Amino acid sequence: MKVEKRINLGNGHSIEFGKATWNEDSISIRNRYPTSTGGFSPRSSSEIPIEDVKIIVEQSISNGYIDDYQLIEIAELCIKKLKAESSAKDFLTNKAEKMAFMKGAASDPLFLEDLKETMEDYKAIDSENI
Repeated sequence: MKVEKRINLGNGHSIEFGKATWNEDSISIRNRYPTSTGGFSPRSSSEIPIEDVKIIVEQSISNGYIDDYQLIEIAELCIKKLKAESSAKDFLTNKAEKMAFMKGAASDPLFLEDLKETMEDYKAIDSENI
């Protein structure tokens, strides 16, 4: 892997992005843990295609491996990122499109139930922090 960006997480642990080992036109990500000699363990520092991150996250959520607090953190980060992107920002701030999206969501009983549960969770968290 040709590392193009490294995010240090502390104690030698980092996340690396770069050109994939198997194809320099592909992007990969590596969860890197150091060894005692300063290198990294290929068994605990696997490199995966960036496209697989979405699949891993979806399956982790669908199968209950991500708890509610982590889901909220992920959702907040996604919304923040979308608001910062110009094309998404236009969508999120366009009143007509936003209203059409909300109307579609409002007619989905599963969405409404999820929204209700999320709001109840936020209320519970707020009352705990008071």
